Amino acid sequence: MKTLFALCLLLFTPPADAAKNKERDAFSRPKVSRAAPPQLKQQLMSYWADCTNGKTTACMTLGDAYEKGHGLQQSQAYAAALFQRACEAEDTAACYKAGMRHYKGIDGKPSKEAAVGFFEKTCTKEHLNGCNNFAMMLLAGDGATADPARALSIYQDTCERNNGKACVQIAIALEQGTAVTADVERALRMYGTGCDQGSLDGCYRGGALALSGKAGEQDFVTAVGWWERACDQDHPSSCYALGMLYHKGMGVRLSPDQASDLYGKACDLGHRNACLKKQKMF
Repeated sequence: MKTLFALCLLLFTPPADAAKNKERDAFSRPKVSRAAPPQLKQQLMSYWADCTNGKTTACMTLGDAYEKGHGLQQSQAYAAALFQRACEAEDTAACYKAGMRHYKGIDGKPSKEAAVGFFEKTCTKEHLNGCNNFAMMLLAGDGATADPARALSIYQDTCERNNGKACVQIAIALEQGTAVTADVERALRMYGTGCDQGSLDGCYRGGALALSGKAGEQDFVTAVGWWERACDQDHPSSCYALGMLYHKGMGVRLSPDQASDLYGKACDLGHRNACLKKQKMF
C-alpha cells in the first residue's frame, strides 16, 4: 500500500521547479518593487498589458523602467529584449535604444555585433543619430569589419541633413587623411559647417586648426570667434583654449582677469587642466 501511494505521488506531483516557478523573461508579468508607489505599480502593469498586446511604445516604456530600475529590479537583458520587440515592429526609436543597450553591453557582457545590426536598421529609416553610430562603428571596425569608405559616405549623407556631428567626423577624416586624401583647407570648412549646425566640437576643433596655421596663416579671428561661440554654450575645452589666449595675449588683449574667469568656467565644467591653470595664477 505504501509503495502504491508513493507511485501515485510520483505520477501526479509535477516537478518542483515547473510547478512553482515558470521561467521568467522580459515579457512575464512584472514583479514591481514593494517600495513603488501604487500609482507607479498600476502604470507598470498597464505598460506590460499594452506591450503584450502589441503596443510598441508601451514596450519601450517598460524597457526604460527595467534599464533604470524604476519600480522594477534593474535588468539590462530585459530592457534589450523589450526594445528589440518594439524594433521588430518597425519602431525606429526602439531600434536605436536596442542598439545603445547592446553597445553599452548586457550585464557586463559586450554585444557590439548586435549593436551594429540595430544601428544599421535605424540608418535605413534615416535616424540620424543611429546612422552616425553605425558609421562610427564601421570606421573603427568596432563590432563589424572596418569599412572607412562606407562610414564616410554615411557621415556625408547625415551631414547634408544638417547633422553637425557627422560634418565634424568628415572634417576629422580630412584633417587626418583617414580613408581620404588629407585636405586641411576643406577640413576647416567642414568644421565650420559642423559648428554652424550646432556641434560645439566642430567649433573647438575648427578653432584649433585655424590657429595651427596648417590651413594657411594663423587665423586668430576665426579661432577666437568659434571658441567664444562654443564657450558661451558651455563647451569646456573652448573656454580653456580661449583662456589661454587671454593669458598669453595671443590674438586678443592680454587680460589675466579674463583668463582667470575663463579657466574658472572651464574648471566648473569639468576641465581638469583649467582648474590647475587657475590655481597657478594665484
